[in-house]
Amino acid sequence: MGTFFVLGRASFRKNMVYFWAHMANNVGSALFGFIYIALWRAASHGHDVGSFSSQALVAYIAVTQTVLWATTFLPRDLGISTAVRTGQIAIDFGRPVGYLPRTIAAAMGDVAYNILFRSVPLVLAFLVARVYPWRNFLSPATDATFVVALALGAMTGILLQYLIGMSAFWTFDTRWARRLYFALTMFAGGQLLPIQLMPLALRQTLTWLPFQNLVSFPVSVALHHAYVASWISALVWVLMLTGVAIALTHKAMRRVEIQGG
Repeated sequence: MGTFFVLGRASFRKNMVYFWAHMANNVGSALFGFIYIALWRAASHGHDVGSFSSQALVAYIAVTQTVLWATTFLPRDLGISTAVRTGQIAIDFGRPVGYLPRTIAAAMGDVAYNILFRSVPLVLAFLVARVYPWRNFLSPATDATFVVALALGAMTGILLQYLIGMSAFWTFDTRWARRLYFALTMFAGGQLLPIQLMPLALRQTLTWLPFQNLVSFPVSVALHHAYVASWISALVWVLMLTGVAIALTHKAMRRVEIQGG
């Protein structure tokens, strides 16, 4: 555990180099959030939209903007494609600590940094603007379940980025996968439109896809809209993605041995 903590801390400190650039970027994130809020307010005219009240929609957007930094806005493919392209991956595979757990530990450092210096400033901005549902977080039970949901979302995001990175062993270019991932996150993850407002058949399908773990699931937990099925889906996908990541790592290591001797 000590090794993984050191790796996470190193990743956290690496981000500190760009601290002020990130603070400036937070302004843009907050502005996007306020723009989305204004659009939904104008579209709803103060009336209920599906199962959401106008106030609940605003709360959904505010929480979404803060959750994205913990689950979605992670280093592109965790830097794996760059390591494959430069040949560094051969050295990384040869290290005494497993490549998958080492990569996850480093990504967790990124997540911790993002929560502290990207999500928290946005929460404060939305609190000042009185659009953040702070009353939802006054219950210890709610807070605990939200932390667990956020952890499952972060782990899902890390594993999906890891799989995108692993695809570099067979495609040598992960840009197409990153673009597809971003598009699916925006739509299937509920970033632009809550999954609860989509047609029933589509909603039921998206609930069982991994992308809902990134946004819709943790936000729904925060707003008390999550169902047991969402919890089951989130946990099952983390386990399944972990299994796929382990299998692809072994195949990638074998591929390096065959090509590189």
